Amino acid sequence: MKNTYTQRVSLFQTEKDALKKQYTTLAWLRVILFFVAIILITISANAKVTEGITITIIAFIVTFFYLFRKHLSVKTALSLKEALLKINEEELLRLDMKFSSLDAGTEFIQPTHEYHIDLDIFGKHSIFQLLNRTSTEFGKRTLAKWLSVPANKTEILERQAAIKEVSGLIDWRQNIQAAGIAFKKETASVFPLLTWVKTKNTILGQKFYHLALAIVPILSLLSILATALGFVPIGAPFLMIVVNMAILATTFQRANEIYKQTIESNKVLLSYQVQIKLIENQDFNSDLMRKLKARLNSKSDKASKVIQELQFILDNLHNRANLMYHLFNFLFILDVYWLIRAERWKKKTQDDIGAWFEAIGEIEAISSIGAFHFSNPEFSFPTISETPFDIKATDMGHPMINPLKRVSNDFDFSGKGGICLITGSNMSGKSTFLRTVGVNSVLALMGAPVCAQSMQISKLQVFTSMRTQDDLEESVSSFYAELKRLKQLLGSINNELPTLFMVDEVLKGTNSEDRHTGATALIKQLNKAYAFGFVSTHDLTLGTITTELQGIKNYSFNSVIENDDIIFDYTLTPGICKSFNATKLMQKMGIEIID
Repeated sequence: MKNTYTQRVSLFQTEKDALKKQYTTLAWLRVILFFVAIILITISANAKVTEGITITIIAFIVTFFYLFRKHLSVKTALSLKEALLKINEEELLRLDMKFSSLDAGTEFIQPTHEYHIDLDIFGKHSIFQLLNRTSTEFGKRTLAKWLSVPANKTEILERQAAIKEVSGLIDWRQNIQAAGIAFKKETASVFPLLTWVKTKNTILGQKFYHLALAIVPILSLLSILATALGFVPIGAPFLMIVVNMAILATTFQRANEIYKQTIESNKVLLSYQVQIKLIENQDFNSDLMRKLKARLNSKSDKASKVIQELQFILDNLHNRANLMYHLFNFLFILDVYWLIRAERWKKKTQDDIGAWFEAIGEIEAISSIGAFHFSNPEFSFPTISETPFDIKATDMGHPMINPLKRVSNDFDFSGKGGICLITGSNMSGKSTFLRTVGVNSVLALMGAPVCAQSMQISKLQVFTSMRTQDDLEESVSSFYAELKRLKQLLGSINNELPTLFMVDEVLKGTNSEDRHTGATALIKQLNKAYAFGFVSTHDLTLGTITTELQGIKNYSFNSVIENDDIIFDYTLTPGICKSFNATKLMQKMGIEIID
């Protein structure tokens, strides 16, 4: 897969360099054109050739605007190539497990969420960074939601089909992403626009403004023309300006409000418009992609054209910051014209635009996971089991571990109240295994492919208790923090949806006797609950609980000491751990252990 991205990086770098040269050339041509025009006008003026001056000015204006438009076109193409280059460079970074420069999605972290913290869903070196290729706010939020809330079976199967389809559409996927990157200002947000869309219209329904708009521009033109011909005093146009200013005073506040509410959003509309057009022009076979594309239909026209119309209206309203705009505004009450057009657009579209942005968000989330699948073709789509309390996998590994270092495991686990009790020496892989199961379960339940040769999982909710820490601000010790987390686990279990739990180093913050007593009680309680899962521990005596309770299985991770080195195989093995390494680890750290 690296070859594909490397070739694309090389291609887009070459195209970018060519466009950059073209961009620079056009800039110099405009400068040269200006000086040539000055020279020709000067020569014609000295020779008193009026026709030469006129022809030069006309030729200059026509050529200048042609070069200006060409310059803008090249600038747009250059921005897209730069975005495409960046996209493929980031794909190479992901394959190398280098995530430091990628968006971490930290704003979505919920400290008390069922698994956000323990499974590194958001933040540095996170699953979000591995998956995220979104370039819009809606896309980012949708992906974060899918990572946080399990989907139902129908949604999962629909997403799987859509992801498989878009996975192979690499040019389309990357063009969607590039449009969002190239045409969006960093701080721009579409949400103020959605707030404006919900506001009431204040001008559209008032006949006075429609009448004024029909009469005032004509009277202004007539007054200017009549003054120029000497039919009326020179003050007539100024009188019209005074009348117009009185009319504009009644709309000034409204125009200002719209200006403030949409100034930032307008900077991002082009990216949405281009993305929608790309979606409109692409044919899909999967049901979900067809549904999402259909949601972009407008009652009157294509959604891309409707967004383009809004962009045009807002561009003109935002010209209020331009001095020339105000000159024409005083003559032709432009504010009234653009306000009526804006409110007419809003009335026609306010029920649709929110749904359009949400559809784009879902398409971007699907496209992101499609890119993840494309980059990891060896990953598989899990089967959703109808049997509750069911999870099994072949060659399952952690997707955030480099494939060259990744160790995969098989397991088959099912049954209400079932618990895999995992013992193992320090650093043997217990915690990594729990995270592996947890992360792949989250991926499976959002519709994404998993890091496994095969996986079967029932509809469930994931809950982890692994990284409990003390909180000085709240005066909470790490042990008490773990107790609070376990209380949250027990409280989250209900009889509607099975809970798959992962409890790492159960009750690690207390003495051995209390830990054994508490862990035994917790396991017995979980064994009766509408849940199943994994509990890791150093307490080997807990393994004997399998003789008391049904559904409890012992597994372990082991290590061996060879030539004074500790060797880990990171392989899940049936039975209680038979190897220990804490003493050897302490010795390697310089602690003198006396036999």
